[in-house]
Amino acid sequence: MKGTNVNRRGVSYGKYGALFITPFFVIFMIFQLYPIVYSIIISFTTFSGFQIKVDLSDPTFEQYTFLWSSPRFWQSILNTFIIWLINFIPQIVLAFVFAAIFSSVSLKLRGSKAFKIIYYLPNIITAASVAVLFETLFEYRQGVLDTAIKFFGWVGDDFNIARSIWGTRLLISFIQFWRYFGYTVLTLAASMISINPSYYEAAKIDGATGVKSFFHITLPLMRPIVLYTLITSLVGGLQIFEMPYLMYEGGPGLPNGGGATETTAVYIYQMAFGTGSANNYALASAASVYLFIIILVLSYITFRFFGKEAFGIERKPKKAKEKANA
Repeated sequence: MKGTNVNRRGVSYGKYGALFITPFFVIFMIFQLYPIVYSIIISFTTFSGFQIKVDLSDPTFEQYTFLWSSPRFWQSILNTFIIWLINFIPQIVLAFVFAAIFSSVSLKLRGSKAFKIIYYLPNIITAASVAVLFETLFEYRQGVLDTAIKFFGWVGDDFNIARSIWGTRLLISFIQFWRYFGYTVLTLAASMISINPSYYEAAKIDGATGVKSFFHITLPLMRPIVLYTLITSLVGGLQIFEMPYLMYEGGPGLPNGGGATETTAVYIYQMAFGTGSANNYALASAASVYLFIIILVLSYITFRFFGKEAFGIERKPKKAKEKANA
């Protein structure tokens, strides 16, 4: 008998495996693949939402050329990177520190499981609830934290965070940091715990310090998880929508017509469904394609930077250069 999915009576069970995974592919094609393809198609049209059907007889690059020369669109991309970098850099650094503390055998930290649960709790709170919470805390002249920072003289009495360009950016970045910090810590800690302790014992015998062990043992062995964290954070961070829109709707305004917290996802929503737009679905779709290309390119660069060793695959040795006189 051939194959591992055939029993002694010659009955194949492979078809049942295919049957179980079929619902995923059906749902994916209907709710994800079809909208993606449809968005790419209408990005080459002038579909505004008021039309009965999409006209594909005369494809145009009008939407792409408009976005390429639009200061507001490029400002939204810049805002997205600013908010993502401000929250991700301290998040990944502190997550490594806390993960090392939680996974350390020598420290034997008591109550580490309780701390992990507490850190992860913000991740399960809905975005709408978080937006209402922080908007209330920093409400101008009425919010508790707004009153506190003015009482200690950190800002002037006339300071309004909802009208401050960097105030709103920093607040949204902090919220993103607060929500996803626990998830990053748990991911990295799980990776550290899975490392064989014998590596550290051998390094200790050879006289390696804790810092050297971290950089020469922990980090190299954690490379797949670090790569996963970077990619998921990159994809999620460049699609940030809830906090900027729910709290400030992309504001406060900038001279180029955009907003200080108008991320690319918020810009796409404003073009498609905003009250000030003409429901320009084609323009929103073109912006989505631009965002997809940016994420694709940055993800590829990240993969190339970490190399194939991240998945346990060794690089092929480079071919020796031929000698000039050969």
